[in-house]
Amino acid sequence: MLETLHTQAQALATDVIGLRQPLHILTGEAIDVAGFFSRYHAPLLDPATDSVVRPGLASAGKKRLPANTGKRILALVDEVAAAQKQYLLSADVTDVTQLERARFVVSELTAVLEFLFDDGVEDERDAQLARAREVNDDTSTLLGLAAALTDYASLADHYRDELDGLGEFDATTIDEAKALATTLRERVAKRSSDSKKKSTEALEWRNRLATVLAQEVANVRAAARFVFRHHPSIRREAASAYERRVRAARQRASANASAPSSTTDATADA
Repeated sequence: MLETLHTQAQALATDVIGLRQPLHILTGEAIDVAGFFSRYHAPLLDPATDSVVRPGLASAGKKRLPANTGKRILALVDEVAAAQKQYLLSADVTDVTQLERARFVVSELTAVLEFLFDDGVEDERDAQLARAREVNDDTSTLLGLAAALTDYASLADHYRDELDGLGEFDATTIDEAKALATTLRERVAKRSSDSKKKSTEALEWRNRLATVLAQEVANVRAAARFVFRHHPSIRREAASAYERRVRAARQRASANASAPSSTTDATADA
């Protein structure tokens, strides 16, 4: 099975390789989808009549959705994790504590900004945070993590006085984020050409495996939408909570962007 998955990853066209969501979100949701596949692969039958009470994913066909799909997904999750570890090793990430601290700081900044902006009113501040999330959705690389630190710190700096002390948040964390971003970028810049080559190759392989994983998950979700089209509660179990949040954030940002002009038009008509 692993050999087949590796062959599939190697055969991917360059233009389809990439992550549409953060790596930890992809792997986390993939595990959930594998569990969903296991629960709903077989149909539910009435023991008395042997009639189908609830359809199963098996009805999508073995060619479209092989019986070992759940196992394939879990195997890919492990392969992606191993490839990510190999990438970090090739990227000369020797100070694991510093890397963990950088990720913690990003999570702290996003958490405190979300809490501050969650006032029941959709305004420019919510749109700013939504834009920051959209452009910094992959912190699995050193440069991606550095970019997230910089952008969230820059946004938090505008609201430093309001954030300081909120939920015991220390405003000096904003300065720490900027310093950590600089350190990560310097680490990338100082790598030897050989190290950069190995890192690039390791990252591409990780992304190839992650793309195959995303495809496997998408196949299950597509089948679920069809097979359980008359069972909305089951269909929702397979949906991506992350993509739902992203869509909602974009809709709010779009509504905020159009609100001023709508107000102006209404005033002019009056």
